[in-house]
Amino acid sequence: MKFLIAAADTGTYGFTLLDDDGQAIATGRQYPDKAAALAVVADMMREIGSAEIEERTEPAEPVAPTGPGGTPPSRTVRGEPDLARIGRSGIPPV
Repeated sequence: MKFLIAAADTGTYGFTLLDDDGQAIATGRQYPDKAAALAVVADMMREIGSAEIEERTEPAEPVAPTGPGGTPPSRTVRGEPDLARIGRSGIPPV
């Protein structure tokens, strides 16, 4: 990985973090001078090893439909209970 420091037409400086293949991983904001951009890069290089990971990937739990009294609705086919709801016999298919 490497940091690419670049000057903008506005006279500000910014940086981009590139992976080994040259693809941009992160882009910093613009800083008023080169020294400020380099200081932020130095801070990142020092602190990156102690960075924490905040996981926000847990899917929301699905809400099951409920019948009266908060119980799952009863499904029957010709008076017989729905096997998907009560489970199968446990015998593997042939």
